[in-house]
Amino acid sequence: MKSKITTSDIFDINRKSGALILGKNRLDDYATKFLTKYCKEALVNPMPLPVDEIINEMGLKVQEVSLSSNLDVFGCCLLLDAHVDVYNRETRQYTSTTFSAGTVLIDPLSEAVYGEGSKRNTLIHEALHWEKDKKYFEILEIKNKSVSEKLYPILCRQSETFFEPPEGKKTKENEVRWLEWQAHRLAPRVLMPKNSFKKKALEFIQRYKDAGENAILSCDALIESLSSFFITSRLSVKYRLIEVGLKDAITRFSDYEDVYEEINSNKDFVKLTPVEALKIIDTDLVLKEWISEGRFVYADGYLVLADSQYAIQKDGVLHLTAKAKKNLAKCVINIREQKFTTYENADKDFLGYSVLRKVEGIDNRLLTFHPKYQAYIMCEPEEAYQAFYKQLASYDEQEEIKLMKMLGDPTKSLCECLWFLMENRKWNYPEQFNGETGLHKNYHGKIKKNNYNNMTTNVLMAICVGMGLGSRITQRLFDKSNNKLDYYNNPDKTYIRIMETIPGLSLDDFNGILGQFGIPELGSEIKS
Repeated sequence: MKSKITTSDIFDINRKSGALILGKNRLDDYATKFLTKYCKEALVNPMPLPVDEIINEMGLKVQEVSLSSNLDVFGCCLLLDAHVDVYNRETRQYTSTTFSAGTVLIDPLSEAVYGEGSKRNTLIHEALHWEKDKKYFEILEIKNKSVSEKLYPILCRQSETFFEPPEGKKTKENEVRWLEWQAHRLAPRVLMPKNSFKKKALEFIQRYKDAGENAILSCDALIESLSSFFITSRLSVKYRLIEVGLKDAITRFSDYEDVYEEINSNKDFVKLTPVEALKIIDTDLVLKEWISEGRFVYADGYLVLADSQYAIQKDGVLHLTAKAKKNLAKCVINIREQKFTTYENADKDFLGYSVLRKVEGIDNRLLTFHPKYQAYIMCEPEEAYQAFYKQLASYDEQEEIKLMKMLGDPTKSLCECLWFLMENRKWNYPEQFNGETGLHKNYHGKIKKNNYNNMTTNVLMAICVGMGLGSRITQRLFDKSNNKLDYYNNPDKTYIRIMETIPGLSLDDFNGILGQFGIPELGSEIKS
């Protein structure tokens, strides 16, 4: 009896839209079709695919441009003449730029950060769009002329590597996302065709066995050999070994569990302490870019989208909303945790990751971030984050407006601005001032009498933290003082980073983080 045909077995074209319909069980069939046309030899003889030759044969032109601030977008293929937002890393601005159909855009930093295999994967990903999706976009362009809707090209986002769109949702956006899903799944299959990849893998395994009775069968060595031969990422090789039916063979290798921990036994959406959050952000430029510009803030152990749907401020401290708690995948950066046992090429497996080591007794663990595992974060327009961050800058909008006027008035002193804020918080007595800032009670009278406009950086920062001020207002107060914040060196760099990432911390909690970073506490050492 024949098994029932499911959507996973479909290999067809939507007659109305021209979109390729491709089930999970037919991915290798399409990869074979593509290679039969452009590199038939790769289907028979294992070889590193001649990517550049295929790109040239297809008539595509490659151009290097930055497409995102955080390296999430690796590439883009122009299926029609269109405008694309190009990112300038010097000005940190996007500019809408016109490109002609047949142009493949690729971020020059992708290879530097993630390796040559990643670049080759992106180029084949974009070539596949040209081959399978061009007709779809040409039909869509004709349909859209009546409504004057601009068609934005499909962007190859790392964060969509493992994303799977919902089935049965009949919208243009969802149909396009399925086309992107196909390209993500097909590119490794084209670079490592099923039969020739399996042939080469078995050849390497046999070579290890032939080395003698004492030969150690190593997953790590096998993956490294295949990655070097096909010029692909090690992660792609790991998945490909399972996809071609070699899982039973490699699970017998002594290091299988250690090498496949990243895939098999990780824990998603791990809570971070404030110190862990700041330390892991510090480990990698890419994660810093994800956090920068107020897109994410720290709340209840998570780095969450700076949006009032997902975070709310209570008594100056940020908390997740009920909606966020039920939908972590849509609004929280996925920090993953896994056990870690070192092996020869472990560092290569974490190329492009933010990694923080976490030792729990004898258990060595890693906290990791990679754009590939941020599949469901749907970012809102930039204005949403700016509005939310402005909300965090002050408890009281009227207070902020009046303070900004005072800060801009050359006849008003720093002490007068601070006293205005202190009165609003009812810090009328020295004991209250001391309790909130850790500073000597005498400073209360000096500020009230306008006799302490030459205060040091440490004193002013302790006051700002004690008041629960956001980084923006703190920076304006420093501009009013004789002190200038050094944004690129400690301790000022860490002060500002804590304020921006974890707003509203009490002085005790703020000092707790400083202690973990080896930075002197605020307030407590200043007694005179």
